[in-house]
Amino acid sequence: MPTIKEIALKAGVSPTTVSNVLHGRTARVSPRTRELVEAFLRDEGYAPNMGAMILARNNSRIIGVILFMEPRRDETVLEDPFSSTILGAMEKEIRESGYFLMLHATSDEDEVIRLVRTWKLDGLVLLWVPASICRAIRGSIETPVVFVDTYFEERDRGFHRIGLDDFQGGYRIAEYVLSRGHRRVLFLANDDVHPGGDRFRFEGCCRAFADRGLEFGEDRFVVVSKDPGERRELYGRLSGRPLEYTALLFSSDYYAAEAVSFLGDHGTRVPRDVSVTGFDDNIFARLIRPRLTTIHQDVYGKGRTAIAMLLDLIRGRPSVRSEVRLPVRLVERESVAPGPDGEAFDPSNV
Repeated sequence: MPTIKEIALKAGVSPTTVSNVLHGRTARVSPRTRELVEAFLRDEGYAPNMGAMILARNNSRIIGVILFMEPRRDETVLEDPFSSTILGAMEKEIRESGYFLMLHATSDEDEVIRLVRTWKLDGLVLLWVPASICRAIRGSIETPVVFVDTYFEERDRGFHRIGLDDFQGGYRIAEYVLSRGHRRVLFLANDDVHPGGDRFRFEGCCRAFADRGLEFGEDRFVVVSKDPGERRELYGRLSGRPLEYTALLFSSDYYAAEAVSFLGDHGTRVPRDVSVTGFDDNIFARLIRPRLTTIHQDVYGKGRTAIAMLLDLIRGRPSVRSEVRLPVRLVERESVAPGPDGEAFDPSNV
């Protein structure tokens, strides 16, 4: 590989000019000279020493992404289509902006705080981190931080975050199954974090029932285990005769698709015997048969929006919004049939 001096000689400039272009110190370098040097660097296949660049720039060009999650048993975090989609979107935005991605997954609160204090980062994205940890992080580092799908209390204003209208998502899916004539409905959550997305979705379901004078109590909230054996036991109970529920509202397409497959293998037909819905509108919703009625969220857009917000913070732009809440929409497919619990009604009349 050529040296900086050799590239400078070929380009007809000083080694200092080549070094300045490499390290981003281009304020005193003309655009024409910068383009010339960059062309020679590309043609010669020059690969800069990252350690030297970090020391020269006093920044790392590294953006850290921490996933605070416990994967399902016998799986990695990237096997979930939600994780892989949002990470793919963030990696693309980070790379095209001239930065590098550092990824870490953990469900250890102490480890999160230790990592963010020791990494030399230009920016940090935290996904699904509990609010209590976020407060500790904000109080101990000056690195720009964006939180994704983290749910704060009223006192935590000013945190930069990307979220979803989970309440509306829960409301829309419950309103839909009610409009199809279902009353015996069960909500199946990914977790029971307070405050958290599944709780807001459940509250949306409760409001949809209450708006029709119906009760949807805490006994309708069930957390799906990360252990596959325990999930099979749950699906087996839900398929027992006589069927206790006519509609199962899952808070993720993954578990909804898994349940549809299990129920079909054990003689319970979806949607003829029981209706099933999901949440996210990922590849599982489109591949399973019957295809899932679900709530769509733009996961790819969520990842891009998070990085755009973070880059604005890194660059010191004053007009950065502190919170973005992305919309949701209902996607009707074939996994919900008319229910037996009363006549269907037109929601537009309510």
